[in-house]
Amino acid sequence: MFMKKKFLFCLFISIFSVWAEPSLQGYLENDLELQKLALEVQKAKLSLHQNTIENGIDISLSTGKASFQFLENGTKISLKPNATLSIPQASNLSITGSSEISIDTTQSTIKDTSIGLSVDIISGSSITRKISKLKAKRTLLTAKRNLQNRALKAEKEYYTELKTLYNTAISIITTQNDLYDHKIAFQEIQAKGYSKTSSKYRQAEMKVLSDQHEVETKIRQLGHDCAVFATKCNTTFDTDQHPKTFLPSSIPQVEAINITDFAQTCYTKIEEATYDQTIAELERQANKNFTLSAGAGYTFNNSSAKSSTESLEDTVNITATTSLYGLNLTSGVSFPVTGDIYSPVYSLSASINPSTFLTSTITKKTNDLTRRQEQIAIVSAIDEYKTSVVDKQNELADILWSKETNTQTYDMYKTLADDMHKYLEAGIITESEYLSAFSNKESYRIKLLLDDINLIIYNNETKLLFYRDEEIQDN
Repeated sequence: MFMKKKFLFCLFISIFSVWAEPSLQGYLENDLELQKLALEVQKAKLSLHQNTIENGIDISLSTGKASFQFLENGTKISLKPNATLSIPQASNLSITGSSEISIDTTQSTIKDTSIGLSVDIISGSSITRKISKLKAKRTLLTAKRNLQNRALKAEKEYYTELKTLYNTAISIITTQNDLYDHKIAFQEIQAKGYSKTSSKYRQAEMKVLSDQHEVETKIRQLGHDCAVFATKCNTTFDTDQHPKTFLPSSIPQVEAINITDFAQTCYTKIEEATYDQTIAELERQANKNFTLSAGAGYTFNNSSAKSSTESLEDTVNITATTSLYGLNLTSGVSFPVTGDIYSPVYSLSASINPSTFLTSTITKKTNDLTRRQEQIAIVSAIDEYKTSVVDKQNELADILWSKETNTQTYDMYKTLADDMHKYLEAGIITESEYLSAFSNKESYRIKLLLDDINLIIYNNETKLLFYRDEEIQDN
């Protein structure tokens, strides 16, 4: 009878996984957030590819407005085709071509055929494109980082839930210890010959019954929690399975991570503050107070330039556009190069926005204040990094200390349980006394598993404090 009770108790209190264990791999495969973030990475890659195309060589072809007129003596067709070749990375270099074509039954004419070239001499367009490219790359990098970190967070969630189940198991063992103590006290009362109707007897008996009910209640709750956890791990929890046999009997051993092994510049808050400062400074540089662009071209049969014979002349065209604190100037000159009139045609337009000039000083002061805020953000991030170093170093020391002391205590209780087993077989102690020692050993065995979990969670939390781009696999 004793051996049967002993077997049932060991099955109850030990953690031998003869059934399917909840696995981390199953938990990760069942994590929908990971799948969602993987798709975000693919979207970010497409966005970066689109940005590269938009900032590359761009060719545009158009028929322009085409008109058709049906007359009694035939059809008249008018076309204004044009083409544009843009190379943004070459100082916004743009080459354009256009023409005006008329076709009827008697003749066809081509006029205002022009080829032009324009380029930015001083502007913020190149910086703007650089910012656009940096932001597109940053979006992809952020998507990869989010996917990388989600794996760590999901692993942390897995072990946090497992930790809760182990703590429930320890709570059951603690209640069992109370049960064994009360059983021993009850057995002593029985040995002293107290009547079953006496208050002392009944109180001792009620304590035993109450402890048994509490143990069974906690076991049922643990079974419910195991069933829920099994679903998250993409496995099943058999209704005939005892909850504690479902829990893993061991936790992967990992090396402790030292927070100082990571570069300070990779601390997430420092890296983000530095990046924000870089982009903001580029945006300020792109917003130039003075810009200058120029263009040149050649027009065949320019309708605005006629010789004395009323024939259309070819012209060479030069333009320049400049802007300074709200003052905008556009000038141009066309030189006839054919016909008998060589008088150039000049053009000039100007506009002014006084508010732009008046607010330029305010904008400069605002930018100076913003720069100071950005620097404060970096300093604040560095201070937070230093605090995190101290916090994590102390946390690691506590985990290692707990593991060392729990190991010593477990060894002590293991030796005691082995000795008590010998005493039980010799008839020196009762079964409850042995089970009490055995449960203490098992309690500290689970605490050692919790120490292993705490170290894994500590490693994950430490990694999450830093960006680890070198670990990202590009696929």
